[in-house]
This record gives sequence, C-alpha cells and structure tokens, in this order.
Amino acid sequence: AIVWLPLLLLSLAEGLAAGGTTMPFLHDVDTAVRYLVALPLLIFAEVLVHRRFPQAMARFRERGLVNGAQAAEFDRAIASTRRWIEAPGVEWLLLAFVYVVGVGGIWRNVSALEIDTWYAIAEHGRLIPRWPGYWMGLVSVPLFQFLLLRWYYRIALWWILMWRLSRLNLSFQPLHPDKAGGLGFLAQFALAFAPLLMAEGSMAAGWIAGQIFFSGAHLLQFKLDLVAAVVVAVFFVLGPLLTFAPGLAEAKRLGLSAMGGLAMRYVGEFREKWLLPGQSPGESPLGSGDIQSLADLGNSYAGLQQMRIVPFGSQTVLKLAVAVLAPVAPLSLTMISAEELINRILELLL
Repeated sequence: AIVWLPLLLLSLAEGLAAGGTTMPFLHDVDTAVRYLVALPLLIFAEVLVHRRFPQAMARFRERGLVNGAQAAEFDRAIASTRRWIEAPGVEWLLLAFVYVVGVGGIWRNVSALEIDTWYAIAEHGRLIPRWPGYWMGLVSVPLFQFLLLRWYYRIALWWILMWRLSRLNLSFQPLHPDKAGGLGFLAQFALAFAPLLMAEGSMAAGWIAGQIFFSGAHLLQFKLDLVAAVVVAVFFVLGPLLTFAPGLAEAKRLGLSAMGGLAMRYVGEFREKWLLPGQSPGESPLGSGDIQSLADLGNSYAGLQQMRIVPFGSQTVLKLAVAVLAPVAPLSLTMISAEELINRILELLL
C-alpha cells in the first residue's frame, strides 16, 4: 500500500505500466520482488527473531551454563542489547543516512538500471526521474533501505552480544548430547534468521533478473557473486557463534582428559576382575552390569570425541545457505525451459 501500489498507479497514469518504455513497471522483476517478497520477509524475520530471542537467552540459565558469579554480567549484557535495539535515536540516524546517502548514492549508482525505465529516463549518463520515480526515490527506496539497514544494525548487536557472552566463564557440558557443550540451542535460534537471508537472496535474484532480461546478461555470469553472497550472508548469522570456539575447545580438551583418566581406572579394575588368569569374580559374565558399563563408557568417550568446538553443525550451514539461494532457483529457467527441466528431473527419478 505504501511502497508498491502508488508506483503501480502512477505508472498506469503515465502509460508506463505495461509499455511506453524499455522497461515498463509490470516487467520490472527487481521492483516486484523487492517490495512484494523481500520487504514482507524482512518484517516476518523481525517478528520471528524477537519471539525466539528471549527463549534462547533463557536456555543459558535453564541449562546451568551461567553460574552464580557470572549471572550479573549475563543480565547486564542482555539488558544492554535490549536498550540498543529499542534506542529511537539510532533509527533516526539510520533514516537520515538513507536519505543522504542511500537514495542518491547507493541506489542510483548500484541498483538503478542505466536504461529508460518506468521510473527514470537515461540521458547522457544521468537518470532523470519520472513521476513514479519521485515516489520511488522519496518513499519506497528509503523505507526499504531503512528496514534493511536496521537489520544490519541488529546483526551488529548480535555479534556484540555473542562476544560478550563468550567472555563469561560458562559451564559447558562436554558430554551433552547436542555435541556442542550444551550450546546447541544457539544453532536452532540462528535458523530464525532464515527469512532475513531469504530476503537477501530475493534482492539478489531480482537484481540478477533485471540484468538478464534488460541488459543481456547470463545467469552463469553471477555464479561467483552468488557464492560470495551465500558465504557473507551465512557468516553474518553464524559468525558470532564462532566466538564460543575457544571455550568449547578447552572444555572438550578437559573433558577428554578427565574421561580418559576415568576410563583408565575402570578398564584396569575390569581387567583385574574379569580378564586376569586365576581370577574368579563369583558371578557369571552373562547379564553383568560391568560389561554394560564398559560399553556405556566407550560410547560416552566416543560421543565426547565427536563434540564440536562450534555451537552449530553442517546442517545448520546448509539450511541457511539454501535460504539464500532458494529465491535464485527460478532464474535457472532462463537457461533451460520448464518442460526440459521437468523431463530431466523425471529421467533422474524414474
């Protein structure tokens, strides 16, 4: 209603909705994807992350990761993050940045196409706005960039918070089944950022579509750009969790040392009781708890060896990468027809 519908109405009024220029409004895939797909995803991601954030932070106390001496510092870090998230002055600064730099600099020089479009006329290397272009430059682009920059600001707060929490003397549990010392819940919380990454992928897909349809580009020209986009986007979300790596690595080292000592004592006593010649333990080995305990001890040691030194695994990385690339997948139809693609899939499956 605010960022897209007025553009449609103004384009219709000027006869630029379906024709009248090199790129009519209804042919502008980038604009449609940006305002009808990416923008709702940015808002949905905010709701999802803000709902799950308190639950994730509560897990630190529920799992005993924060001991009494560190509880006060933990609470201060959470409270400080909340204050910076809710600080109205920061949003005013972001809005000012958008109008001073975002529209005139970033959008005109990076996103805007240098051809005649429904929003501007290209003349001697300059873009002269049409009436729809004025609404786009004064309302649609600034609002979208503001929401995007606000997300980048909050990602920065996410990095700072994880760094502060990683500096605490957390009580990691090396034998925890999540194989992350008890921090596995952070990987689950990181998946709440998937709509944000999907919005990023949608913006990339829309921009690439514009280059393909109106500038004669080819999808494969952007393969390195897409790889870089995936790496950067996933690193923005999971990078903060890497700050826990030193603490988890130390917990794993100490855990293996302690478990190794326990195992050495146990197998020594087991050998004396069951394996040495002439020993008669006075009970049958069938159904003995000693043998089951030995097996359980081996399983525990094997599980400890599999403990990761980061709170996430390859599945988390893969899911977030798919979130970035999913909006780009339909562009494969610019290289191969839908019918041929379906036939190839059927050949693989059947």
